[in-house]
Amino acid sequence: MKILRCLALVWLLLGSVAPASPLPVRAAAPSVPEDLEMPRYFSETGFWVQGPFRRFWETHGGLFIFGYPITGVFKQDGYWRQYFERAVFEYHPESAGTEDEVQLVRVGAWRVSGREDEEPFRPIEWFPDTRDRRYFPETRHSLAFGFKAYWDRYGGWRVFGLPLSEEFSEQNPPPPAGDGAVHTVQYFERARFEYHPEYAGTPYEVLLGLLGREYLAVRGAPQEALARQDPALPPYDPIRNRQYGPHVGYGFNIAWRGDHDGDGFNQRTMDLVKGAGFSWIRFQAIWRDIETRPGRYDTHALDRIIGTAAANGVKIVVSVVGPPPTWVDPNGMMPADPSSYGKLMEFLAKRYAGKVHAWEIWNEQNLAYETGGHVDVGRYVNLLKVAYQGIKKSDPRAIVLFGGLTPTGVMDPSIAIDDVEYLRMVYAYNNGEVKQYFDHLATHPGGTLNPPDTLWPDRPGPGPGWLDHPSFYFRRAEQLRQVMVENGDAAKQVWLTEFGWSTANQAPGYEYGNYISEQQQAQYLVRAFEIARTEWPWVGVMLVWNLNFSTITDPSDEKFPWSVVYTDWSPRPAYRALQEMPK
Repeated sequence: MKILRCLALVWLLLGSVAPASPLPVRAAAPSVPEDLEMPRYFSETGFWVQGPFRRFWETHGGLFIFGYPITGVFKQDGYWRQYFERAVFEYHPESAGTEDEVQLVRVGAWRVSGREDEEPFRPIEWFPDTRDRRYFPETRHSLAFGFKAYWDRYGGWRVFGLPLSEEFSEQNPPPPAGDGAVHTVQYFERARFEYHPEYAGTPYEVLLGLLGREYLAVRGAPQEALARQDPALPPYDPIRNRQYGPHVGYGFNIAWRGDHDGDGFNQRTMDLVKGAGFSWIRFQAIWRDIETRPGRYDTHALDRIIGTAAANGVKIVVSVVGPPPTWVDPNGMMPADPSSYGKLMEFLAKRYAGKVHAWEIWNEQNLAYETGGHVDVGRYVNLLKVAYQGIKKSDPRAIVLFGGLTPTGVMDPSIAIDDVEYLRMVYAYNNGEVKQYFDHLATHPGGTLNPPDTLWPDRPGPGPGWLDHPSFYFRRAEQLRQVMVENGDAAKQVWLTEFGWSTANQAPGYEYGNYISEQQQAQYLVRAFEIARTEWPWVGVMLVWNLNFSTITDPSDEKFPWSVVYTDWSPRPAYRALQEMPK
């Protein structure tokens, strides 16, 4: 695995020098309000919920109260709205940052408009409140017994509004807007309560009517808001002005070929990606191979792999590294003047708009040999800034990833900087301007020989070796997330653009692979995805290192035993396990 090749070289360079002491960072992933705005996909109806609408949905009853989403977000009556089966959410920018930021459309009031003269809707006389009955002078209606208990327990005025009728019997509309049956109902400004005796004694004794569906049937929505959404990538959030990745995205780092004979190789790779039920790939593009002369770009190799992936409906992350040494940087590393890199990224983003979904800016820039011999936080921030500006100029919806950091445990800028400390230094640089210039953070958490549930010092791995620093653990990603939270950047996701476990490895520094069987590799990868799905709401795309480098390298190459297929492209146990795991 490339990240752990870097880590292994660091330890080889240091010899007997001890790694830095564990930094004072909480091991557990924090629970913050921003976590509730991360995207969630509902396969039942084919729509995403994200941003403030998801936070409101999650904190005010969720599926039980509102039902599933039945549209995307779109403008109606001057507001951003999203329809759910039992309600319509509406965003109010004038109340941004307050509890009134999201309000529910008064679909109950709409439903009873013009029925004021019917008996259940006529005002009743005041009476003193009791434990089981309450009078509302604002609407001159009352609430009693089971409906009152439900109203009190599940949101009251903020969710349901005030009563607009008394209880009465009414026949529901036919499916899909209702069940066509007669129920005891009561109308409120934003809801209709229905009594279901068949569920007596359960939480479902009172249910909300499907007023979201009824309202949609009458008001309608643009076709694009009604179309099922891509489960591999959420739509752009127009409220938060942010493009999220999915939670969780399933992907592989791939070996690829850009020559004419590589077409079959690349298609075979896509078949494996899709055959596993995955939908994302990541690869590196080498700057010096693209810009052979200043301002002259040769993209024939990139055109092949990107074209093949796009034709297969596979989402793409590209990491662009390796400048031309003759005229950009004499060391062939990160340039001091980033302007040419910014122009390159502007060109690439324009050429591949809609095909490349995320651009990862550089790679493991906390390693000295990736940056020209010395780790320089300011140089990277300046590079990221011009890259971000160039990409957004050409493709505003493309995702810009902060380059994946590698766990090193070292604090020597001539060799490496600890990934957690590096991220802190980046946020401290120039008053935190970096927050303006990336959409999500990429990281390369290592596992060495440690199972994914372990973390130093509270839950150390089994050994031998590679256990006495958090850099050796998959859950290192939690510590980077905590740094983001501490710096007010919790609204962004963490993408694991390289992670995995090596089996028996012949390369020096990778001896830990000898303690990982093929079955353990499979188990650890599946468990890593399970952790992200169930414990890390802040994770975006996860890209296994790697799919198929075994088909282009020999066993002495450190990348070889990380692959999840054999040399002949047949699946290893890890591939089968990833193919079969829940997604």
